[in-house]
Amino acid sequence: MKEITHIFFDVGGVVLTNGWDHMNREEAAQAFGYDFEESDKIHAKFAADFDEGRIKLDDYLMQVVFYKKREFTKKQFVEFMQSRSQPYETTFKVLEKLCKTGKYDLSTLNDESLELNQFRIKKFDLDKYFKNFFSSCYLGVSKPQKEIFQKVLGITHANPEKCLFIDDRKANAEAAESCGFQVLHLESVFNLENELKELKILQ
Repeated sequence: MKEITHIFFDVGGVVLTNGWDHMNREEAAQAFGYDFEESDKIHAKFAADFDEGRIKLDDYLMQVVFYKKREFTKKQFVEFMQSRSQPYETTFKVLEKLCKTGKYDLSTLNDESLELNQFRIKKFDLDKYFKNFFSSCYLGVSKPQKEIFQKVLGITHANPEKCLFIDDRKANAEAAESCGFQVLHLESVFNLENELKELKILQ
């Protein structure tokens, strides 16, 4: 591996638990007692616009959940959505070590809707570790489309051969690799430190 100057982290599945994935949506339907299959078919129509910042959370919820009268409020539902986000403490320990080296420009490169992304950044003090947040809701495109990686390279002017991209999904890692990034397909978040030691990123 060539000398690394920039490290890009996926967030859901690497730094934090996933924000609003299939499992979380199914848990929400069970918790609030509505038809998951019906709601999720509607979700599929709006998912890309939601993740890529073209519709806000309120509009998404009106279309996907509150298209009929419910026995719960939007506030209760949003609080449930937010509660699904939990940190991977092992990753935060790695981030502390990476920051202390002073060698790397750390950023996120993640798919997330606007309000949930902002909540997660603030809730877990992610700006303590990351210089930039290259999120789908800001860039208007999501992984594994090559365009998101090309946009990041254009913004940072980084040499892709000196960029390491870390993601738990193989398709995303392969897309980054096709754009010239060094990649780490992280199959278990608990192996992150050992994987980085093998790559000589950490001692």
